[in-house]
Amino acid sequence: MFDGLRRLRTHVADELFHHESPAADAPLALQWLGTAGFRVVGAGHHIWLDPHLSRHSLAEVAFGRIAPRPEAIARDVDICHAVMVGHSHFDHAIDTPWIAREHGARVYGAEDTLNCCRGFGVDEDQLVLLEPGRPFTEGPFALRGYRSQHSAFAFGRVPAPGRIEAPLQTPARAWDWRVGEVLGLHLDHPLASIYHVGSADLIEAEIEGVRADVVLCCTIGRHATERFTERVIDALQPRLLIPCHWDQFWRPLDAPPRQIPSNDLEGFLDEVRRHPRAPEVRVLPPRGWTRLSA
Repeated sequence: MFDGLRRLRTHVADELFHHESPAADAPLALQWLGTAGFRVVGAGHHIWLDPHLSRHSLAEVAFGRIAPRPEAIARDVDICHAVMVGHSHFDHAIDTPWIAREHGARVYGAEDTLNCCRGFGVDEDQLVLLEPGRPFTEGPFALRGYRSQHSAFAFGRVPAPGRIEAPLQTPARAWDWRVGEVLGLHLDHPLASIYHVGSADLIEAEIEGVRADVVLCCTIGRHATERFTERVIDALQPRLLIPCHWDQFWRPLDAPPRQIPSNDLEGFLDEVRRHPRAPEVRVLPPRGWTRLSA
């Protein structure tokens, strides 16, 4: 199929999915929850990355004011010790304040993300500024953030640019969740290290010497970043890669998954396979689990 036609496809064949029984009790496991959202579990400690479960419709995003949806979030977020956020667009940060307040969880992120939480009334002692490279301990995990950048996929620009410089009150317009400072998220566990690439770009100089056994890799917007897939594998040298942020995040999580038009998940998988150091790839279905240890 011509590449241009393939990029218009939204259907995802079921045979692409990695199906595995629920693995929350494994020594180290993770669950994908749509968009760039993951739950990582080790020794009973639950870390959430860029959770986005409210899933507002396109009409709500374009024309309305949006806020966290407690009933949607609570269906999936049962246990939370900490949340890490890579940047502050609504589809990465909108649900974090509700989760933090409901579960008493700590939030690790840039000042932009912390201002999202302050506007929602999260206690200041729950907010941790994720200074690039500085380690923080959460249960069996060492957490770090590394400076990164957002894919400039919107006609050569980053959507909703700028910073969130004051507490953000909700409901708000989708574009009030400005991108803010962008961070790659690194979790080091005795059994495996994990790196979360929440937007399809990176700054290799900021992660020189950083390695990850598992990379959680955004795919939408990669066409706007030169040699993105190759550079991620070269820089982090993973043994396992899990694609994310390919799904239509304005559809309910219970609906059959469809990829964002122009994403081309199969093209991304081809790029990974062609790499001389090609890692294993697992495409998880929404709410799908996978073990990261024996």
